[in-house]
Amino acid sequence: MTFHNELYRRFVSVTNKVKLLSSLRKSVALPADYDIAESQWSAIESPLSAIEAKLHACLKKEGKVYLKQIHQAEAKRALTMLLGKTELELSKSFIYFDTFVDLLSQRHLPEMGLLLGGCDVLAHDALKKDHPALSLIEKPLVSFNRGFGASILREGVPLPDGTPNPLATIQIPYTKIKDKYNLTSVVHESGHTAMVQLGLVNVLPEAISEALAHAGAPEVIRKLFALWTMEIGPDFWGFCNCGAAQASSAMEILCLPPSQVFKVSATDPHPPPFLRVLLSFEWCRQQWGIGDWDEWEKQWLTLYPLEAASERERKVLAAGRRYVSTVSRALFHTKFSVLDKRAMPSLFDLNRNAPERLERFVRDAENSGILDLSELSPCAQLALFRTLRNKSTLSEQSLDRLMTTWLVGLARRSKLKEHYS
Repeated sequence: MTFHNELYRRFVSVTNKVKLLSSLRKSVALPADYDIAESQWSAIESPLSAIEAKLHACLKKEGKVYLKQIHQAEAKRALTMLLGKTELELSKSFIYFDTFVDLLSQRHLPEMGLLLGGCDVLAHDALKKDHPALSLIEKPLVSFNRGFGASILREGVPLPDGTPNPLATIQIPYTKIKDKYNLTSVVHESGHTAMVQLGLVNVLPEAISEALAHAGAPEVIRKLFALWTMEIGPDFWGFCNCGAAQASSAMEILCLPPSQVFKVSATDPHPPPFLRVLLSFEWCRQQWGIGDWDEWEKQWLTLYPLEAASERERKVLAAGRRYVSTVSRALFHTKFSVLDKRAMPSLFDLNRNAPERLERFVRDAENSGILDLSELSPCAQLALFRTLRNKSTLSEQSLDRLMTTWLVGLARRSKLKEHYS
């Protein structure tokens, strides 16, 4: 075979490889029941389609010229360079391709696929608030991952290949399959997106620091809480979405060895769990007064007495604890220009998650044998399930079956709504 014939065959081969970029959906081949929303597919495929169009146009335009002159050495060199450059760009693009193959392939597993679809709905509900900056956010994509905690790669953040992430991708531990009542972690991760989209990630640290300064807090406490707002903000977003369920879940999830609960870091944006859980209890107290959280707090302090912390940690944690109420008031009442001079809770109807209301749902369910979720949003439904776990005698197995049916229902109703919209 002559060299120019071999070069032509390579040109055809590279052209066919470029066409693979538009085959992601076909390659993953999710069954209809487990498929993601069309809007999610559109967001994921758009970058691949754009790259494919660009590379194909370049091959067609420049390749056509070089192939006409294929017998000339200069044209052979130019075509070789073009094909090599295209191969490199393709390999970079397939990093993006493979990322979503990995995330989406989990949905082939029958139970897991439907559960993740329900989690997508939950994550999106956590973001659907009355603010223009939140109106154009694409429905997040939730997947399972190894490890202890949940995480998020926000929309627009560069992926390993440098391509902006087309939609928020939330990863939760596999263990959430069995403790679905702690899916407030999904809501928390959505809160990270909300903080950025609303501009709160920039102004919240300053607001907390100013409130602490006005209360006479030492500089070290002001700086630490300003740093910790990176996680406190999404925690509070979770509270506004799920009410006391956020506090109850936080206590359970963060019941860790004392070395972790008392850990104080000047660089880690995660507050020490000791204070993080106390903050959640205080939010319940400031919103609803006396309640179950008072008993939860006693249990927490019994499990983790400050005397068990090191001297350095004990000083910081004791000082931080004195200002938990100050930080909480700032979160509830600070009016931000980025929210049109409104406070963060104004984006929510906190009364929908009032403990008395949710407990009434539980009592009605116990009397009738029917758990009526029709009046509640997905986040409020999650709050109700957490209340059900705390307040009823339902077994773990029964609750798990009930929540599995719930998540599957969220996914299926979302598909029906998409189909008829």
